[in-house]
Amino acid sequence: MGICGSQDRQQIIIPKKYNKELLESSKSKKDIIQYPNLLSLQSKHINETTNSNISNCKKSSKSPNIKTSNFQLTYRTEENDKKSNNLNSLIQKRIKMRNIRETNSLNHHKSDKALRNNIIIQNSKSQNFQRRKRKSISLVQKSKFGSKLIKEELKLEITNQSLVEEQSGNPYQKYKIINKTGDGAYGSVFCAINIHTGVKIAMKKILKIKENKVDDMEIKNEFNILKKLDHPNIVKIFEFYDSNSNYYIITEYCKYGELYRHIYYNYSERQLCVLFYQVFSGLCYLHEKNIIHRDIKLENIMISDIEKDIITKEEYFWIKIIDFGTAKIFQKNKKEKTVIGSTYYIAPEVLKKKYNEKCDTWSIGVVLFMLITGVPPFDGKNDKDIILSIQKGKYDKNNKKLLNYSKDVQDLLSKLLEVNVDKRLSSYEALNHPWFKNYYGRSLYSNFNIDDIKIYIYNLINYKFQSKFQQLVLAFLVHNIPYNEEIKMILKLFLFFNESGSCKLTKEELTNGLYKFTQKDIVDNTIDEIFILLDGDNNGFIEYEEFLRACVNKKTVLSNENLNYAFKFLDKEKIGTVSIKTIMRVFQNNNERLEEIIKNSIKEVDRDNDGIINFDEFKELMLKVE
Repeated sequence: MGICGSQDRQQIIIPKKYNKELLESSKSKKDIIQYPNLLSLQSKHINETTNSNISNCKKSSKSPNIKTSNFQLTYRTEENDKKSNNLNSLIQKRIKMRNIRETNSLNHHKSDKALRNNIIIQNSKSQNFQRRKRKSISLVQKSKFGSKLIKEELKLEITNQSLVEEQSGNPYQKYKIINKTGDGAYGSVFCAINIHTGVKIAMKKILKIKENKVDDMEIKNEFNILKKLDHPNIVKIFEFYDSNSNYYIITEYCKYGELYRHIYYNYSERQLCVLFYQVFSGLCYLHEKNIIHRDIKLENIMISDIEKDIITKEEYFWIKIIDFGTAKIFQKNKKEKTVIGSTYYIAPEVLKKKYNEKCDTWSIGVVLFMLITGVPPFDGKNDKDIILSIQKGKYDKNNKKLLNYSKDVQDLLSKLLEVNVDKRLSSYEALNHPWFKNYYGRSLYSNFNIDDIKIYIYNLINYKFQSKFQQLVLAFLVHNIPYNEEIKMILKLFLFFNESGSCKLTKEELTNGLYKFTQKDIVDNTIDEIFILLDGDNNGFIEYEEFLRACVNKKTVLSNENLNYAFKFLDKEKIGTVSIKTIMRVFQNNNERLEEIIKNSIKEVDRDNDGIINFDEFKELMLKVE
């Protein structure tokens, strides 16, 4: 657990010593998840070559030198074409049915002048008219609320900040402690379970220091930073509690523990490449948002899942960056001065009190070196010696274990552990280093079968407009949904589409991704509408949870148990009803027309038109979501 730093003091965190015997004994071989439905490989010859490499590896101490170009995806096989055609026919059928419903709806609204204008647009063959049509919402949806109100509703943003609660009191009425997982200078971390949902979470309990407003600000800073983030390789926050004696930060639980436990794992080049692609993806996302972490280390990279390759039998880690206690919003072209970080990992310019976000890429370089060699690149008998070694910036480039790896990773390492900050790689430059292309750092994202993802493509293509209230509830449920095989498959699909690695999907990436699975004309006719509907925070990108909301199985998410949980989230007064004013507070938005928009959202079930609904009415409304 990291330590918070302030502007008027210096702190260097000394991590626990690297005990090889302890770590080797703690390395678990249990609970390996197998995925038999991997996408087929090119030929039997590839399997034979791969198995040959593995058997040769067992005879030697080196990791298998597998040319991963053998593992190219084969979308255009005859079998997959049939599956794709079946998917296309389903989509075409759905579009045809939707057109019939639109026509029927129009017949009932002939007196609406705005609708008549839209009919002309729909029937026109002019490309200009078609463009206008695609930028609008479908006619059926417009007829429900009116086009002006729809436009106002689309402007309302749904962000993760709206979904994360800050509460007074302690969390023990909602969460039950299972066991302690770690200790820090200011508190402890526990594994706990949500009593209402049965989902395991991590609870960070931080002791309040009396009359120390600086520490209070730093802890709330961690909460405020975390709730802005939406990235699959960054830990997700659920709630924040402020009691008389403690703070509690409730986040995702990563059952496989910290990467520190796996420091002596015998990594193959591809395993490392897959792992560090995720690390740099998360870091690049942070830096784009002007967030500097300042305490990247083995203990702050958690393993959330382990995936076993059915061919090579290698284990691949899904990771998450944690502990934002030292994180800060930084300004471009302005140097930071606070000396903060962890011994072994701290960058030399931090010690000089003049640094920027590239101190994080230095720390990742240290982590990479340690996972390759099992020892820190800058060591010493004591802290003073370690710091002197860091300031010199000279590490053992002739380490025998390091020389067993490719020139690509050695080149990346040298550019990360570069003392001259101007020459050091940024997180974006590191993410685009040739090593990740040559050793297939993105290979985890393509381990799926078309049968496994066709339902999510179908859901995505047919995603429909929902009222902002329905979107808010769905967003809350998706944010709190437990990680399972369905979520993992949608995550892979999202990352497969997102070729830039930024975890912010552009319209071009979404379009090109859909082209691979369905007909071009279907995509072209629906992409504008889909993108507008998915972009819940109106920032011009589709982020992970926005994508997840469209693809997820709505019947599973909108179960009676989940809806009851969401209703309690909205029912702040605990009176069994939800009012328009309550919903407005959840939105955290002062839009002048918000009250009218919410009233229209719930009017179908608010039969007495008093702006208040109970659980049964709430459930009825949510079950209309398609």
